[in-house]
Amino acid sequence: MRRSLGIPLRQNPEPEPAYGLYQQIRVDAESRSRGFLGPDDLRRFEEVASRRGGDWCTAVLGYSFPGIHYVSSTDGWHLVHADELGIDPPLPAPVVQAREETAARDRKRQQQEAERRDRERRQWDALVAAAGVEITVRANTRHTGVGGALRHAVPNAELVSGRSRRHLPGRGLCETPGRADPLHLSDPVDDPANCRRCLTYMEQVRALDAPAPPTAAERRLLQLVRDGAVFTFHVARRPATIRDTSQRSKGAWGHLGRKVDAAMLKLEAKGWVSKEQTYSATQDGHRGDRWRLTDTGTAALEG
Repeated sequence: MRRSLGIPLRQNPEPEPAYGLYQQIRVDAESRSRGFLGPDDLRRFEEVASRRGGDWCTAVLGYSFPGIHYVSSTDGWHLVHADELGIDPPLPAPVVQAREETAARDRKRQQQEAERRDRERRQWDALVAAAGVEITVRANTRHTGVGGALRHAVPNAELVSGRSRRHLPGRGLCETPGRADPLHLSDPVDDPANCRRCLTYMEQVRALDAPAPPTAAERRLLQLVRDGAVFTFHVARRPATIRDTSQRSKGAWGHLGRKVDAAMLKLEAKGWVSKEQTYSATQDGHRGDRWRLTDTGTAALEG
C-alpha cells in the first residue's frame, strides 16, 4: 500500500514550527511511517485532524495545513504523536502574517466594493432624476454572468428616445419593440441598473409628449447662437440671409460667413431661437440682426 494519503497538488512549504518539541515528534513520526500503512491508520489520521481542527494541525506541522488527504504519512503520524502528547502549540509566525495580509486584502476589497456600489447608486439616482420619468429596475432571470444577473431599467409607461425609438412599458430600455423573445425579468429590485445599453438610453428617454432633443448638428448651431455668432444680413439687391460668422464660405458674400438659413428656420419653428429687431455688430465689424436662444432653446441645449 502507498504510504501517502493522496497526491499533493503542490509541494508543501518548509515547516517553520513555533514550539521546541517539533524535532522529537518528527523523528518518532518518521520511524512510525516506515511500517505498513493500513486502513485503521488512515482512519486514525482523519479522526485526529477532524477532532483537532485545521489551525491545530497547522501549528503542529509548522505550515498551512492543506487537508489530511494531501499530507504524507509522516505528517499523519506527526499529528497522531502530537495528539498523544496533548500539546497545543501556537501558530507559526509566517502563517499568522499571511492571514493578516489576506484579511487586509479582503477588507480593502470589501471597501472598494462598497465604494463602487455607492458610486453606482449615486450615478443611477442622478440618471433617474434627470430623466424625469418613472423607472424600475428588474433583473434578468434566465441568464446570468460572473457578476450575477444583469439588471435592466424598465419604464412604467411607454417612452421615446432620439427621433423615434420607442421603449415599451414592462420591457428593458435596451429591448426593441418588435423583439420576438423578450427578456425574462424579475420583480422590481432595490439596486441600480447595470445594463450598459439601458444606462445609455436613460440619458435619452423622454415622455411621449415631450419635445425631441436637438440633434448633434442642431446642438452645434445652438451653441453658435449662444456664442453670438449667428446673424441675419440684409445685402443690397439680395434676399436677407442668415450666416454663421464664425467661419467663412467660398460662395457669394462668403466673407459674411457660412449660410445657415434652412437650419436656423427649423430651430425658429421649434421655438428655440429668435431674431433681435435691432442691428448688432459682428466681431468682423459687419452689422446685422443677431439671433439669440429662447428659454426653450437654452433648456434644449443644456438638457
